[in-house]
Amino acid sequence: MDNINREYIDTYIQNLIINEDEKLEKFREYCESRGLPIIHKEVGQFIKLTINQLNAKRIIEVGTNVGYSSIFMSQVMKNEGNVVTLERSEKFYEEALKNIIDFGLEKNIEVIFGDAAENLENIEGTFDMAFIDAAKSYYKTFFDKCCKMMKPGGIIISDNVLYQGMIATDDLVVRRKKTLVRNLRNYLEYISHDERYITSVLPLGDGLAVTLIK
Repeated sequence: MDNINREYIDTYIQNLIINEDEKLEKFREYCESRGLPIIHKEVGQFIKLTINQLNAKRIIEVGTNVGYSSIFMSQVMKNEGNVVTLERSEKFYEEALKNIIDFGLEKNIEVIFGDAAENLENIEGTFDMAFIDAAKSYYKTFFDKCCKMMKPGGIIISDNVLYQGMIATDDLVVRRKKTLVRNLRNYLEYISHDERYITSVLPLGDGLAVTLIK
């Protein structure tokens, strides 16, 4: 998995993090061996901090993949909260369901199959936190829809927003990624300049945008 920081810095930071659940750590290693795009360890630690700071009990996630981050966030909430997560790949959707059952969290995590841009409209209730980690070109769409469901003072976290450093400098942009880079840059400007939000972009993992909903 690509990371925007120097390798020795990443290694040092990750070595500071205590692995509290052996089964989850083995699941991480399995996902990494398959090259699956799961959250970086330091990103997970920041999410853990945020969940505890908010005392979050309801989280909406855009982009389930095989369920690692949903399981991680549910465990951070001590399996007492609720995660609603959306996945458009049928393969990953089915795999996520099996993994969630394997961790005994089927009552805590609801996986919705289909396009998030459409299905977010049908989700009821309010949420303490949102985690966006799906199609990068649609981050603004996902953000706006999640924003409508957030409680005042809620946090929206957007992952991989610096995209291998391409967002920060044209020198790294490859031709086939130009549209994605343009959309992500527009997204970061939007959440950073709109007075309704307070956003901090952090060089964690592949870039993390943390937005407070006033």
